[in-house]
Amino acid sequence: MKKFGWLFLLGTQFALVTGFWLYGHVNHSMGNQLTGEPVGQYLAYGRLAGLFAVLCILFQLLLIGRIKWLEHSFGLDRMAHLHHFTGFAIVAFLLAHPLLVTTGHSMQSGTGFLAQYVDFIENWEDVLAAIIGVIVISVALVFSVLVLKKWVRYEVWYYSHLSLYVAIALVFGHQFEVGTDLVGNRYFEGYWYALYAFTFANLAYYRFLRPVIFFLRHRFKVEKIVPETGDVTSVYIEGRSMEFFPVEAGQFMIVRFWAKGFRWEAHPFSMSFRPNGEKIRLSIKALGDFTRRIPGLKPGTHVFIDGPHGIFTSATSNSQKILLIAGGIGITPIRALAEEMSATGRDVILIYANRNRAAIVFEKELDELAGKSGGHLKVVHVLSEDAGWTGEKGKLDKEKISSLVPDLPDREVFLCGPPMMMKFVRKSLSELKVPKSRIHFEKFAL
Repeated sequence: MKKFGWLFLLGTQFALVTGFWLYGHVNHSMGNQLTGEPVGQYLAYGRLAGLFAVLCILFQLLLIGRIKWLEHSFGLDRMAHLHHFTGFAIVAFLLAHPLLVTTGHSMQSGTGFLAQYVDFIENWEDVLAAIIGVIVISVALVFSVLVLKKWVRYEVWYYSHLSLYVAIALVFGHQFEVGTDLVGNRYFEGYWYALYAFTFANLAYYRFLRPVIFFLRHRFKVEKIVPETGDVTSVYIEGRSMEFFPVEAGQFMIVRFWAKGFRWEAHPFSMSFRPNGEKIRLSIKALGDFTRRIPGLKPGTHVFIDGPHGIFTSATSNSQKILLIAGGIGITPIRALAEEMSATGRDVILIYANRNRAAIVFEKELDELAGKSGGHLKVVHVLSEDAGWTGEKGKLDKEKISSLVPDLPDREVFLCGPPMMMKFVRKSLSELKVPKSRIHFEKFAL
């Protein structure tokens, strides 16, 4: 199903929830709550905010659940944008729900706002658990902002997000014990249970069960460790029946090495050569504590693989003329795509930008691929800070791109590199009138 279809389906869920809510409050035993006294309106809209908050949380779980049928339609970058947008919506609904409901009940009972809130905690079933759950959710959302600002480590964010499952369990009972919309309507209650069941069935399979199935089927383990440049190391992974592991050039995997110092962390890495049905290779740059320890991995170490992920593949393009642009370690998926696309007869130009020659990864491999391609692959290195380099120098701006690729309008572009480089190149391509639909990129992060 295409993006529009899934978005329409999501919008339908909000419409259904709104319809159930409208029916319950328009036909309320005490009269229409939406046109009556302010008390009824506060309570009605407070309940709607609570329903929308839960619906957004369930949608959020699907977005972070690495659900393949969603990923194939949207791509992980767009899913990440939806994830961030949904996070803000959750905050708004979680703030509105207790504020409106407490205000309505305090008006109804004639007590103050704070006194009514304390009464909820002391005398209403499952309300205290729900409050704790909301606090946990709020803390997890705060950590999401902090990790984007790079103020906390990725691992802190990751484990704070695991607490979301506990938070959802805490708020679950509150909905069915005191949620007027659900308690009084068995059809709405059944629909609500079905939403939970659908969400957690997908989450359990794709996030947890699928990686275990792959490991039991293939028994992935480290074959060897090979240094590429001063700070890049390749990890070769082998296993049983690798020809049946469904990976494509350009995709990435979230790997967990089952060894001391590694097993408590899982990180995404892209594959750096075309799948050959025998092994896979991940080429990893030392950018943090985890990646700096990669050269110390021992052959025979078992590997749990979550993936493959991403739609940064040749299947997304029908063009016979391709421009590949890589920056730094972004060469890993680009190198795999260059090998696959040139082998299938496409006309491929690969521009690889680095600061100096020492930073070039796979220089010899790329030369060999170009030599064996029968003219289908041309590799151009562009270095920005190497006085001794006799090839292309300078910044990869629109002038450089247009001079190196005179037939740019005829090509589709695949781009991978550091975030600032990708942003600059995308802007340059836009100024060169390359349509967004012909520019493919993914940031390879979750």
